[in-house]
Amino acid sequence: MHGSLEQRRPPAISVAHACMPHPRATRVAYLWGPSRARPCSLLRSAQPYVRHRRRAMAGARTTLLVLALAVALLQAAPASARRSNTKYKKAAVKKICKATSFPDVCFKTAGKHVKEYRTVDALSVLHAQVDAFSKRAGAARNRVATKLRRASPAARVALTLCGKFYLDVQDNLGACRRAIRHKDAVTIRATMGMAAQDMINCDEQFRQVGEKKNPLARVNQSLGKMAEVCRSLSNMI
Repeated sequence: MHGSLEQRRPPAISVAHACMPHPRATRVAYLWGPSRARPCSLLRSAQPYVRHRRRAMAGARTTLLVLALAVALLQAAPASARRSNTKYKKAAVKKICKATSFPDVCFKTAGKHVKEYRTVDALSVLHAQVDAFSKRAGAARNRVATKLRRASPAARVALTLCGKFYLDVQDNLGACRRAIRHKDAVTIRATMGMAAQDMINCDEQFRQVGEKKNPLARVNQSLGKMAEVCRSLSNMI
């Protein structure tokens, strides 16, 4: 014997089979359990509850799937809206820059900061150009400090003067920012004219000291173009 009758479990049977009349003429059939027998009447009474619970669980799973899909759609919508908004802003910047003296320089500079604009107009693009102009003038001053270490005596004179010119450019850009706040186009053009003249004066210093090679030529050319772009934008505000 593998154990007593109480220790052995009957094979799995269906509800219909479990509730068939007992062969010993007993009218109430029993479904055996691990501890004690349960009448089939209890099993039949539990069936509606089981069906209801299954439907409730299926409904809960469906609700969770719908909620997950809704969350995914809500997360994707702002991202696509931002992409669409950025695309629109870049197109607007490009259109404004086409009316300037150097459209490529304008768009290359202003396009980098397009996400920061609340609205895209000539004034916001001018703000971006002036900020970029100031950063590039600061980088030019750092370049002067680097070149001074190995420069010839004549080149050192020219480089020192160029460093002062770049400092003057940054002062003019500070005045330009104040003029932008007041939409003073005349002052903006004046400060940009002085900044462009500083670039010309820097190049002239190398010619005066007899230096054929100007290590700041490309920097001055780039800054001069940015000054012209700012002057063009000032005519649009």
